[in-house]
Amino acid sequence: MGYYIFTYGVKTPEIKAVFGSKDEALLQKVKANDVFENYAEQNQETSQALIDIIKGNPYTLEGYHYGYAFIGICATLGETLPKTQEIKLGYITEVINETVAEDYDIEIDIETELFPADYADPFPLPLIADFPMIDLLDKKRLEHIASLFAKVHKTEDEIEAMLDGDDDEKGFAYEAIMGLKENIDFCLKNDLDMVVFCH
Repeated sequence: MGYYIFTYGVKTPEIKAVFGSKDEALLQKVKANDVFENYAEQNQETSQALIDIIKGNPYTLEGYHYGYAFIGICATLGETLPKTQEIKLGYITEVINETVAEDYDIEIDIETELFPADYADPFPLPLIADFPMIDLLDKKRLEHIASLFAKVHKTEDEIEAMLDGDDDEKGFAYEAIMGLKENIDFCLKNDLDMVVFCH
């Protein structure tokens, strides 16, 4: 099945304010969110992790429980971006790198751009050993990624032709790139940061 990258547009101060807020109405709102419910149904400790985050309780569970609860918080308070796509880590990310190198002579490692090794987490979450991976792209980093892909453009028809023909991998890559560009543009125009998850 693999791991997939997905995003939300957020106002970072609003998300930071959730931690230790003791906001009971917010707790109920997140619990009622479909995305959160999906994670909570798979693992009941996700609900306790959410309570710990909002109530400011000590973190006693494995880090990943808080990561999944945090996805629920961002799904509730954040904005669903125009392209609700999931990019397969290690497959589509590699195809993106190869495609832009081949077609545009652009050297990029999209995985490193979205999840850099020197990333300093602005949210007070416990250390998560592996997944979900979490990153925040602020305005500066969004502008940087947008500049890397500035020359890259394919229309929906061109992408469709690739997907229907012999170039389906390139089609997947361009579909992901154009979706990412649209989402970045939306965030920049609406003064949003982009929170990036992968699991």
